[in-house]
Amino acid sequence: MDPALAARLQAAREAVLADTCFRERPDGDGCEWGDFPFDPGAFAMSHDSGEAILVIDDFPTLPLRTLRYQNRLRGYYRVDGQGQLAPVSFSWRLPVTLHRVLQSFASPDFIPAEQLRSLEPLLSETYRAQANDSAGHGSFVFSVLVETNPHQSLVLLDTLRFQTFAAEEFCDTSGTPASFERLRAKASVVADGLRTLMAEHGVRYVNLSSGVTLASVRADWLASCQGPLPDDSVLRGKLAAYMPIYAALFHTPGVFTAQSAIDAISPEENPFDFASLLFPNRLRVGFFSVLESGLDAEGRGSHASLGGWPGQANVDVYVNTGVLPQRPFEHNRTPLLQVDAFGVDILPITRATTSWVAPLALSRFIHARSAHFEGQELSDALIRQVMERMLPPSCADLPGGVCRYQDPLLHGQTEAVRLNYRRREYTAP
Repeated sequence: MDPALAARLQAAREAVLADTCFRERPDGDGCEWGDFPFDPGAFAMSHDSGEAILVIDDFPTLPLRTLRYQNRLRGYYRVDGQGQLAPVSFSWRLPVTLHRVLQSFASPDFIPAEQLRSLEPLLSETYRAQANDSAGHGSFVFSVLVETNPHQSLVLLDTLRFQTFAAEEFCDTSGTPASFERLRAKASVVADGLRTLMAEHGVRYVNLSSGVTLASVRADWLASCQGPLPDDSVLRGKLAAYMPIYAALFHTPGVFTAQSAIDAISPEENPFDFASLLFPNRLRVGFFSVLESGLDAEGRGSHASLGGWPGQANVDVYVNTGVLPQRPFEHNRTPLLQVDAFGVDILPITRATTSWVAPLALSRFIHARSAHFEGQELSDALIRQVMERMLPPSCADLPGGVCRYQDPLLHGQTEAVRLNYRRREYTAP
């Protein structure tokens, strides 16, 4: 470890140990608290690829673990009631010492979480209640993505759902073509805002660990609207009105999107989850979980026993988590990792979902793009080339001969490993 970093760590440990009020009073009553606003102007990266990642997920707040990476956040956005993408004004309410310590490691030079590991036990013991501030779906997606791609900046966008930016149009039960057109018009405003945001922040990658289906539209209507539930023909019209948004996410020139796959029922109930020529820049991601995949760096090997979720019709690539899904969550030497609640340690995941592996597939795409096509502008044509590098046509036993089973962590196919920020094999504390 760099001696200067070692000295900073020692100073941080001493500061936390000295914060005896929170150690003695877990509720923090009478202790030193502060409000600390998120400032996108604090963005500062010594090594910025110039290609940002847009993470669209559940972000009702900025989770605590984002504080340690604040220097990499270009912005935090939400769609308002008019369909406009607007910055979110947000402040962390935190113990003063905790904020000071985490902020001190949000430096322009990327510091891998493993190097801060000695802080984790002290922070967890002293600020037990604050660890819960990193709960949430979007927070977990962020935790898998952030350390694996150290030279990419990040833009966070809260969930895109009609009930949040088109409530009146969404709850209209008339089912007329005009009612659907009003909803689609709102979606078009959001889509235009997405493309503007991408251009403004240099977004070249999107992580979408979510989506919309007939079932989700039905659930959203029941939760947000009054009166009898419309029949499925009306709900399908509302679902179809999302098309401008998904066209922006899956077919904006030079922008690649990794989407978590689901067990889709039909194109009518899942129009954005099946393969489509309308979505050429999107990759649907599933997973398998084995300790020894036996796959080589191109994905060649024996595939018969690997399984995978969801079914083949819903997936473009399966990636290995390397972590068994049952307790005690046994893992191999190259498991899928996430940062802890404070952003000062890294550990294997304990649940396999497509939401957690979409970031891994995105990271593999960034690795293939950087390792083999560095210096070339990301275009639709280059996205096709990178996808073929990820999924070579070298597996005769699989549909189309495409090697859709991949074990990128086994072969160190992430930027964190390629750039020597992380060893290929995980070392437990």
